[in-house]
Amino acid sequence: MLITIVVFAACDRNTPILEQMDMAENLMKTKPDSALTLLKNIPITNIKGKKVSARYALLKSMALDKNYIDTTTFDVLQPAIDYYLKKGSPDEKLRTYYYQGRIYQNQGDDDSAMQSFLNGRDLKQVVTDSLLLAHTLVAQGTLYLKQYKINEFVQNNIEAARLYDAIGKGIFEIKSYTNALDGYVMLNNQSPADSLLSICIPLVQKNPDGKVYLFPSLLSYTIEFCSPDDLKTFLDKYQDFELSKDETMNFARGYSKIGEYDKALNILAEISPAAFTMDSLKYASVKFNILDEQGKYKEALHSYKEFSAMLERYQSELIFQRTPMIF
Repeated sequence: MLITIVVFAACDRNTPILEQMDMAENLMKTKPDSALTLLKNIPITNIKGKKVSARYALLKSMALDKNYIDTTTFDVLQPAIDYYLKKGSPDEKLRTYYYQGRIYQNQGDDDSAMQSFLNGRDLKQVVTDSLLLAHTLVAQGTLYLKQYKINEFVQNNIEAARLYDAIGKGIFEIKSYTNALDGYVMLNNQSPADSLLSICIPLVQKNPDGKVYLFPSLLSYTIEFCSPDDLKTFLDKYQDFELSKDETMNFARGYSKIGEYDKALNILAEISPAAFTMDSLKYASVKFNILDEQGKYKEALHSYKEFSAMLERYQSELIFQRTPMIF
């Protein structure tokens, strides 16, 4: 009888907390800021038991991520790791692996992040959270891209796009298909790129918000595969648009390809990427090619040396990422 009384007393103490967690979970997709506020207002000292602690830890990790608050420690998530990875349902395990991987990414530990995403992906036959499974595939794909594993990057995004389509997440579907399209452009593989473009254009017509993802992919496609006349028409049409750093570099590359080198250098001069990033590597590569085509060999050599030094540093960092190969 004493044990029964203690159990019921514990349940009564946890009931208001569980109700707050339920409210936070319901708000997570539409109002993540409110969900985070609700969770922060729960006194930590009132959270009792491993199962309740695990749920709170996972919900708070989700809320932080959805509010774009990057965390580099496992202080919040650890109770979920300790409990769910042993006793959780497949969905609870997937969510824990996903947010574990995101924290590793924030730490710059791509190897551990990849292992977390692989563990989550291994559950794909038994999970019901298709949305998070698709997010896991996309996150894993970004790691493949950093390692120049373009085929894996493409396949992950195509698989994710199909999942997004099945659950009616049109914007995410477009974003993943355009990621895959970018991959095929990088591989200089026009036939599958054409196939994906024929999928993306009707999707964007139905959902115009997807234009923001299609435009940079269409720009890369046009530079790689279209005639000089078509490329010039495209560049001149959109040159006054507000462009991202990557799009600006691609415009410079496009104008260089059609022989308008001064214009290409002027466009490139509008940006200055941070050092030792993929953006800075691309910047140095584009600048070197423009100067080389102009016959400015002394300046081109200087630009090439900068590019080589950055590339060597970037590749040295990749050597220490012993990410398992996927076959």
